[in-house]
Amino acid sequence: MPPKWKVLADEIAAKITSGEYAPGDRLPKIEDQVSAGRGSKTTVHAAYKALEADGLVTSSRGHGTVVRERTTLATAAEREQRSKVTGSSWRAGERSDSHMAGVVSAPPDVAEALEIAPGDLVLRRSRTYRDERDSDVISHSTSWIPAVFAEELPELAMGRRLSNGTSIDMITRHTGRPVARRYSSMWARTTTPADAGPLEIPEDTKAAIIVLTVRIVDTSGMTIEYGVDIGGPGRRWTKQEVSE
Repeated sequence: MPPKWKVLADEIAAKITSGEYAPGDRLPKIEDQVSAGRGSKTTVHAAYKALEADGLVTSSRGHGTVVRERTTLATAAEREQRSKVTGSSWRAGERSDSHMAGVVSAPPDVAEALEIAPGDLVLRRSRTYRDERDSDVISHSTSWIPAVFAEELPELAMGRRLSNGTSIDMITRHTGRPVARRYSSMWARTTTPADAGPLEIPEDTKAAIIVLTVRIVDTSGMTIEYGVDIGGPGRRWTKQEVSE
C-alpha cells in the first residue's frame, strides 16, 4: 500500500490533470486539509512537496501552493532534483520518447565543454520531452558524456529511458563523487532548418526558441556531463523566487 502522502498527492494530481484545479488556482491550506481529515500536517506537507517536485504546483510565502502552467521548460538541475524526490525526471502530464544513444566524435562546442579535443569520442544521449495532452514537443534534450562512462556503465549507451534515475544519478553513484558545481546558460535564438527534426517543425519555420545548457562538474573537477535542451516554439522557462 502506498504511503498516505502519495495517495493524497495522486488524488490532487488527478484533479489538476482533469482541470478541476486549473492553472492559477490555489490549493487548500495545509491546515484546512488536516481539518478535512486528509492526513496529518506532515502528510499534507509531503504531498504538496511531491506535487511541487513534479512540476504541478509552486509554493511561496504569502501565496500558498498554486497550480502552475505545465508548458514551461525544465532545466537539467530541476529534472535531477525531481528524480531524487519522485524517482522520475518527468513532470506530471509529460513523457519522453525517441531515446537514442551512441558513441560519436565530439563537435567543437562539446569538446570545449568537456575539456577534450574536437573529434575525440564522446557518448551522446538524446530524447524528446512532450506534452501528454497533445504530444507536442516541449523540448529536445541532449546529454554529452565522457566516453569512459559508456564502457563502465553500459546502460548509458543503450537507446532507451534509464531505469535508475538520470545519467548524473548513475555516474555519481558509480564514481562516488557527487556533483560539486553546475554552470548553466540560457539564450534565445531563431529556429534553423536543423531544428526541424528534433522539434518536429517545418524546415522553413522562423520562430524564437530558448536554449538551455548546463556543464556539470564533480568533486574531482571532472566535467561529467554537458547538457543541451532546445525548447519548442512558444515554450518558456520560468523560476519563482521566494522573498525571505
